[in-house]
Amino acid sequence: MMVAAHNADLLAAKAVGFRAAFVYRTREYGPSQTTDLAPDPAVDIVVRDFGELADIMA
Repeated sequence: MMVAAHNADLLAAKAVGFRAAFVYRTREYGPSQTTDLAPDPAVDIVVRDFGELADIMA
């Protein structure tokens, strides 16, 4: 599974057979960030943070 906040990385991972988990990082590039604010519909799991992902994966 690929875990990332960037749709391009997740879609590339899906293209080679991995599952994909999108983790929101809306302030990664500061308040003016305009990309990767929402997950691509193709990702398998969407979480707000790594704690939520850990709970899902447990």
